[in-house]
Amino acid sequence: MVSSQDLPYITDQKVPDTIAYIDYSILRKRFFRFAVEPPADVDSLTIELYAKSLIVKAQQEGLKPDFAKFYSSLSTFRGFDIEIIDYTIDYTKENQLSDLYERLLLEKAIFYFNEDDIDLAYSAAEIAYEVSEESQNLSNKFLLMNIIGMLLADSGKLSEGKALLEKVEKAYQYDNIKKIHPYGSDIYYNSALADVQYSLALVHFKQNVLDSALKYANKVKTFGTQENDSYYLTRSLGLQAGIYIKSHNFKEGLKFTNQYLVQNLDADDDELSHSYALKGIAHKGLQQPEEALAAFLKTDSLHESGGADYFFQELKTTYDYLLTHYKNTGNSTKQIEYLNKMITYEEDYGSLSKTIGDGIVASYTIPQLLSEKEAVIQSLEGDKKQRTIGLIFFISLGLLALFYALIQYRKRRILKRRFENLRAIYSEWVVQETNPVKEAKATLAVVKAEQDGPLSHIKPAQLEKIQEGLDRFEKKALFTSHNVTLKSLAAQIGTNASYLSKYINVEKSDNFSTYLSDLRVNYVLKELYASHKLRSYTVAAIAEEIGFSNVKSFSTHFKRVTGLSVSYFIKNLEGIKETAVKKKDDNVIDFLERINKTG
Repeated sequence: MVSSQDLPYITDQKVPDTIAYIDYSILRKRFFRFAVEPPADVDSLTIELYAKSLIVKAQQEGLKPDFAKFYSSLSTFRGFDIEIIDYTIDYTKENQLSDLYERLLLEKAIFYFNEDDIDLAYSAAEIAYEVSEESQNLSNKFLLMNIIGMLLADSGKLSEGKALLEKVEKAYQYDNIKKIHPYGSDIYYNSALADVQYSLALVHFKQNVLDSALKYANKVKTFGTQENDSYYLTRSLGLQAGIYIKSHNFKEGLKFTNQYLVQNLDADDDELSHSYALKGIAHKGLQQPEEALAAFLKTDSLHESGGADYFFQELKTTYDYLLTHYKNTGNSTKQIEYLNKMITYEEDYGSLSKTIGDGIVASYTIPQLLSEKEAVIQSLEGDKKQRTIGLIFFISLGLLALFYALIQYRKRRILKRRFENLRAIYSEWVVQETNPVKEAKATLAVVKAEQDGPLSHIKPAQLEKIQEGLDRFEKKALFTSHNVTLKSLAAQIGTNASYLSKYINVEKSDNFSTYLSDLRVNYVLKELYASHKLRSYTVAAIAEEIGFSNVKSFSTHFKRVTGLSVSYFIKNLEGIKETAVKKKDDNVIDFLERINKTG
């Protein structure tokens, strides 16, 4: 008999008879369908229990392909859990499940590629490519050639990347592509070719071969027009905007940039920041300084909202323009801010471009920037009066920029509804003076009575200690510490990590990581609602305040819980006049369920 303790990454919850006795083939079909697109009336725990039941049965019956497929689908359901994928890759390799092993390697490479993790994506793609060559799987091989070509270009190796992409483009011409992807359709073949041509347009753009870049952009546009596909039409607009601006045809470039922004409102902050940088360059070229300043400020704001970890060449122009502006206005504080940003740019992107790029030369060096920064700091120390005036000007300009961003900011209807649902919940809480959090799922007495339950092996005194420890952990907001781990919390409570993990899984219906993240997110929801001061912090600073290790993790968990980005939520809070009053016994976990159900 295989138990959940023998198999990693599956829930500790007991599989109920209502699932355990479903016919295997029926349960299998449902799970594969639910893992890809869960129905509204099927909760996440049910799907996890489906997975557990199927994985255990497959292990017992020796159904190795099914076993691997169930784990792979469980990873998909959890938003592509890379640890599960790595476990499944090892399993398929060990058990010689060649087709599944090759497919999972490809999925891993695509995952890191979509996450913009160039190093890990390249490493995974190389391994997958070697396997595809051995198996002579042309479909996977050419998909990986495309990915590797784009990764080489993104890392600055433009000539190598272009050569590989040109091989893929040549292979995808006419009827050849049907031999490579025999199960595709005409629309699939044409879109695959358009994707490669888009990548080639980008490479030529980075190499300043603008005629070729425009030629490929027009090919993408032609496909988008023929298929009435907004995705490809929007991509071609963005390319054309950049090409015209780089060619100093600023009027035409500005026209395409504005069209792109209108048609791409749902893009992420990183993508929009890049477009506003192009817009700022166009206004600068057209001798429109006020419009250029507004666009560059928007670029910087969106870049910060996106996590400040996405670098592109036009970002240097943005910082340079804003630094010059603040030099001219005598704002030393802002000068230091943008000097710091330029130093970070040169360290993370500029030096890389100089080392492996095709002829890209930085206009600044880090020693020059550090020297200029030191001179500004000395000037600030030598003239406190000027420093005060500069600070006031910085605050005023920041408020004006924020106001401008707010009145321009537009979001889709669903985001507005989610925000209003959040607002309604808190408004009800304030008026009725009730705590929106449901009572604990089971009192200690109930836990004691469940002799055959999942916690029956833990002594009542130990359960009471864990329950009291978690109450104290939540009420005192100890979860905002950066050093909280399952092991450290168990030690603090006076129990062991295994008991604590089991208790949280059962009583909180979450694993420890999700439980901790949900505590932090719901805590910051209340704090943001109540505190005007906290809303003025950067997203990175807020993440730091509540214990997240990085801004990307905070943003991901915040969006999972609320359906909203952090920046959107904060901006829309400006319209709320009432503020929530903290309750002494606020608990936070189950409130998240209510938010998600109403959203």
